Amino acid sequence: MKETIIIVLLGLLLMAYAANNCNLGQLYTLSMTTHDPSAKKDVTLHWMKSNAKNCSNQQLVQIYNNLPHWLGTADNPEIRSVIEENYKRDK
Repeated sequence: MKETIIIVLLGLLLMAYAANNCNLGQLYTLSMTTHDPSAKKDVTLHWMKSNAKNCSNQQLVQIYNNLPHWLGTADNPEIRSVIEENYKRDK
């Protein structure tokens, strides 16, 4: 019983950490598992608007440089502008 409680608490802590962190693996997984270009654009844009503020400039550059590979035809100026806005902000 105690082990179960500890595992649940650790899981909650990890989810809270991931929610407040720039998890590039999560973005990569979303982009690779969503195949419809319109849906891929929407999912990526939602992730960017929710998480880009937590990304370092180095992470934002990684995202920007990988967009053609990760998004293919879903890559668009709207997503790139979210990255650029967050890159320019004061850290």
